[in-house]
Amino acid sequence: MSSTLRRIVGGGCLVALGCCLVTAAPAVADPGGCFIDRGVTDAVALCHEGDGTASLEVECLGISTPAAPGSPVLGPYSGADSAPSAVGQPMRASCVADGMLGITTRAFVR
Repeated sequence: MSSTLRRIVGGGCLVALGCCLVTAAPAVADPGGCFIDRGVTDAVALCHEGDGTASLEVECLGISTPAAPGSPVLGPYSGADSAPSAVGQPMRASCVADGMLGITTRAFVR
């Protein structure tokens, strides 16, 4: 019974921390004229200025499959970034994919 209670309390703390981080960190746009809309588990972006391609990247907080033995399972990780897109094409990046589940803490275009 105590391990179930610990999991419930831990999950509640993760949700509360995530809510604080989601509202505290503003979205950042690197190339000029980019609009970023950050959701709870993903982000979308559209750039209006510049040449070439850009990619939307997200930083997440949640559960992820460890990259190496001994790596943390619960904590910050890099989400699934968008494919490089030309100016004027929408981009989407997510914190939910195979082996990861979390909330978006930061979104930016590179």
